[in-house]
Amino acid sequence: MTPNSSVLENLQVAYDLVVESLRQAPQLYDCHLDQALLVLILAMKRARRSPKLRRPHPPDPREPFLF
Repeated sequence: MTPNSSVLENLQVAYDLVVESLRQAPQLYDCHLDQALLVLILAMKRARRSPKLRRPHPPDPREPFLF
């Protein structure tokens, strides 16, 4: 995770880490890690809807010419 990453990007990294852990140790599926995936998915959906939690898009350099 880099200091410039958004909350959404950090959540995606956390999701990937949990998925990879479950892939390497399938016996953990009975634990709370599988529930962590659901929590991370819901948090990512929420972060996608929140402009404050996403990295702002860079300004379009063509914008002055679009009008």
